This record gives sequence, structure tokens and C-alpha cells, in this order.
Amino acid sequence: MSKEFKTLFEYIKNLHSRYFHALSAFYVYEGLLELSAPNISGQKGAERNIKTMNRFKNFFIMSKEALRIYFLLELAKLFDESKQSLHINKIVNFAGSNIKALSKNDFLEFHQGRTFIDELFKQYKAVDKNDLKEIKTKTKKHEAIIKKLDDYRNQYLAHEDKQKKKVNINSGEIQELFKLIAEILNLFSSRLDFSTTAYSHVEKECKGDIKRVAEYLNRFEPYRLKEIEKKYSLT
Repeated sequence: MSKEFKTLFEYIKNLHSRYFHALSAFYVYEGLLELSAPNISGQKGAERNIKTMNRFKNFFIMSKEALRIYFLLELAKLFDESKQSLHINKIVNFAGSNIKALSKNDFLEFHQGRTFIDELFKQYKAVDKNDLKEIKTKTKKHEAIIKKLDDYRNQYLAHEDKQKKKVNINSGEIQELFKLIAEILNLFSSRLDFSTTAYSHVEKECKGDIKRVAEYLNRFEPYRLKEIEKKYSLT
């Protein structure tokens, strides 16, 4: 087994983990915004949620801002081009430079002892130049959005430029980039591990958790008021 196969495998594992956390932060952030959106939470529900969030405004304001900064920074880092950092470009270039060390035999040696390895080996397809070309083509199509994200990161997040140019990047564009990264990581995973990771559940679970937190806080309020009344003998 080549050390390059193992190294790339570890790179992909690292990026999958970072990607999952960034994606989760994005959907938790969106979930917080949706609590106060009448078209999603309903007029009465939105008004109730706003009152609840206002009672804990320091927590909710700072949580939303922290989540926003986190997922934007992490997303930008995944499209970075620094030679010292681990990102999508890094793994594409690494694979391209070590394509001969990412062979079927390297896959077989790396996964010795794995269940059904002989059957998997028969169907296995190693990373090739066409895979890398496909990734570069897909990334090229999103070049404008990636540039906007990088500009925003550099001017508003990583640095506080005195003279900033306005950068508009919306939720739809951010989701496009998240989708692109998932496709790239899963392409590599299918070649190195004969597996892919589904992220379709993340939005539902993250936003579901946010709704439950809001509901618990909403239900707690009557009990809190009763405790205040009892403490100060207002009844």
C-alpha cells in the first residue's frame, strides 16, 4: 500500500468532518432565522418566537452571529488555495500528482480484512484523470460564487478592511457551494473507500432541534411567571 493512498484517505476524512460541522452550522443559523419568519413559522408562531428570543436576546443575537461567521469562514477555507492549508484544491492537486499511487492494488492493500473486500475489489474503480477533470470543470462553473465568498471572507471576516466593497452572497449560492463540496468529497470517498456520505438529513435535524428549543422556551414562560408571582407574593 502506498503512503499516498493513506494520506489522501486521511485528507478526505478530515474534510468530511469539517464539511459536516460547517453545513450543520449553516442550517442551525437558517433555523434561527426561520423562527421569526411568518411565512415559515406562521404569523402567531413567529410573534411568539420573537418574544421568546427577545427574552434571551443576548444569547440569540450572539449565537446567530457566531454561527454565520463560522460557516462562512469554514466554507471559504474549503475553497482556499494556500499551499500550507488542507482544502479541495489541495486534494485535487495531491491526487493528480500521485495518481499512480492510487491504484486498485493500493485500495486492496489498504482495506485488507474488510468484509466483502474481494467482491468490492471486482467493482472498484481507482481515481483517474477524468475524475479530476470533472471536479475542476464543476468548480470552474462556480468560480464567480467562490470569488464572492473569498472577497467577503477577506474583507469582512478574516480582516476588517477600512474600505470594503459590497459583496452580496445569498443562501441559494451558499447551498450551491455546499452541494458542490459534497459531490467532490463523495467522488473521492467512492474511489478510496467505496462509500459515500449522505447529508440530506442534516437540514431536517438541525432545524428540528432549533424548533424544539424554541418550543421548550415558549412552554417554560408561564411557569417562570408563576414562580415570579409566588416569590414576590403577587397572587
